[in-house]
This record gives sequence, C-alpha cells and structure tokens, in this order.
Amino acid sequence: MCGRMNHGKLTWAQLRDWLALGLPPGLEEIPQRFNVAPTLMVPVAWRGGEGGSLTAGLARWGLVPGWYREPVKAWRAATFNARAEDVASKPAFRTAYGKGRCLVLASGYYEWQAGEGGKQPWYIHPSGNAPALVFAGLMTSVRLPDYEGLTCTILTEAAPPELAFMHDRVPVMLGEAGQRDWLGCAGIEEVPRIGVESLAWHRVGRAVGAVRNEGPELIEPVD
Repeated sequence: MCGRMNHGKLTWAQLRDWLALGLPPGLEEIPQRFNVAPTLMVPVAWRGGEGGSLTAGLARWGLVPGWYREPVKAWRAATFNARAEDVASKPAFRTAYGKGRCLVLASGYYEWQAGEGGKQPWYIHPSGNAPALVFAGLMTSVRLPDYEGLTCTILTEAAPPELAFMHDRVPVMLGEAGQRDWLGCAGIEEVPRIGVESLAWHRVGRAVGAVRNEGPELIEPVD
C-alpha cells in the first residue's frame, strides 16, 4: 500500500524539466512536507495540455467520486489507494479509471514492517538521479460544499519478492513507457512497471508514524 509520502525539496521546476510538464500560470508550489498523509495536497500530472502534452496541479489525496455531493469531510471511505486488480469495477473508481488517469508524484514513500518489537518504518525512493517516483493514479474534479478542486488515488498491487518483507502491497510505479501507456488508457495489467533496481530503501526512525512530525530528519537512515 502507500499511506505516507515525502515531497520535501520536490519542486515543479524539477518535474517540468524531467517529465516535460506544461505548468499552468499561477500554479501553487508543491507543499514542502516530509510526512504527507491522506487528505493533504499532492502533485499530479495528466494529459490535458496543448496537443495532448502533460499538465500538472495539486490534488487532495483520497479520491472522491464525481457522483458524490456531500461535504468532503463527510466522505469516510479509504480511497487514498485503489487495488489494481479490481479498480476498473469498483463504484468509487471505475469512472475515473476510464477518463481520469493521472500520475501521482513523490520524492519517496514510507512503508511499515510488522515485527515483535513493533512496526519498523522504511523509506523507499529512486535509486538513481530521478527526482521522484511516479505512481499510477486516478483523479476526479469535484465541487463540494467545503472543497472544490482535484482529488486522487494511487493504484497498488502485490509487492515483488524484494519488497514483500515490508508489506504485501506496493504502489504501481511507472517509468517512461509505463507512463505513456497508462495515460493512453491501456489496461493496468498491460502497463509496464519499473524494476526494483530503480528503487532504494532504508530503515528510518519511528517518528514518521505521527503525522504531526515534520522535517528532513524523517528520511535519514537509522540502524
């Protein structure tokens, strides 16, 4: 799964150059948070620019379907993740699966490994020079009594053997070919993923477990 992200030091300028994003005028900067939880704003990209190019914006993490009309604070479903295996048929996601494809961007994400001494958090991030991980996502544009704007979710799938010791689920992570196919509306089962050689991971301190904690020390390795 993916229930916590890092956007510390991630900027639109980095993503613009890396992904050839077209940034709309007046776009709000990416919040510089090292401990991003669901309901907070996260950077997303989608094909909506001139000539089908990528454009970008901020979305509330936790997809709210377009048919929902009540206040967002009353939405109780855990829709920050969507299972790739059944996303096309779930009522909350199926419309966005057809016409709301996006990429969700993060410097890295956290996962918790269960153990006898409690849960050990890990930080997973690019192994090379890429500024971010790119997750397959869905988004909606909603107009609710207490929120107007984009909402999004991250698709997840069974973890590869190398990462399964942390958790049995991982975000669906995409490289250039996968991004193209996903935004081109290929079936999620057909979209190529990045390999684990593109990832690095290390243990971090348990302070990240509390959303109120912030700062670059959260991603520092611990023994």
